[in-house]
Amino acid sequence: MKISEITLIGQYIKDLSFENPMAPNLPSQNNNPKVNLDVNTTYLDLKNNNHEVNLKIDSTASIGNDTLFALELQYVGLIKAVIKNEDDKKKLIVSGSYLLFPYARSIISNVTMEGGFKPLVIQPIEFESMFKK
Repeated sequence: MKISEITLIGQYIKDLSFENPMAPNLPSQNNNPKVNLDVNTTYLDLKNNNHEVNLKIDSTASIGNDTLFALELQYVGLIKAVIKNEDDKKKLIVSGSYLLFPYARSIISNVTMEGGFKPLVIQPIEFESMFKK
């Protein structure tokens, strides 16, 4: 299955949470926080060749025992494609993740910046290798 064989019908934020527990007493941004990042993709067959690919990104930043922020995003794409076998399904999940990632990345960058932090810019992800794990 090639990207040209899928049609992105729509995309949207399914869930977004941003917590800024130390506000307004944020520490100096001279110290680099420890940032944890968890990325996952789920799939749902909606029937009639329609599918949901849900890119889930969770991130926390902390300095020592102090949590600076916690962010959870579920960014979903509704995709039309003919899935003939498990290999096609895997390719759809990987291709859908690549299509959704730039938008999710932008949302996360903007939300962290609006939360009073330097923008969290997530580096590109190789979804093929992530799916093999």
